[in-house]
Amino acid sequence: MKIAVLSDIHDHIWNLEKATKIIKKEKCSAIIFCGDMCAPFTVRLFVDLKVPVYAVWGNVDEDHWGIVKQAGELFICAPLYQEFNEQELGGKKIAFCHYPKLGELLAETKYYDAVFHGHTHRTYQKKVGKTLLANPGAVCGIVNGKTGLASLMIYDSGRNAASLVGIK
Repeated sequence: MKIAVLSDIHDHIWNLEKATKIIKKEKCSAIIFCGDMCAPFTVRLFVDLKVPVYAVWGNVDEDHWGIVKQAGELFICAPLYQEFNEQELGGKKIAFCHYPKLGELLAETKYYDAVFHGHTHRTYQKKVGKTLLANPGAVCGIVNGKTGLASLMIYDSGRNAASLVGIK
């Protein structure tokens, strides 16, 4: 199963439109979103993909009700009081959150096959035991306050591996 992993859109709908084309081309069956969408109008671009979007809130997601209202029934978001979400997709136990320290702690439990997080806008991936720990980077393309790599990851549950994809 191919799953698109995105984070930190920050209302950059132009890059998100490009990301949705990648998601369609890769034939992803689901999306994991690690927070910081920002405004409700941004989520509308996910609706057209007609695949489940599993999400968590980030530190700059403001209008939670507006986002959920615009998102439709395929948008499955962790409640506000919950810092992370978890799903079993493609036979893999996957956790995702916004903050890197929580992602590291989740990976160290050895319970999950993969853990994804956002927040830093810097992409990386590594193994913590058998667990893949990764940050897909930022869809908005802002890294350290400057223009940088706009990116997402495509997670292959069969291989328990993620590939970085630049958004151009």
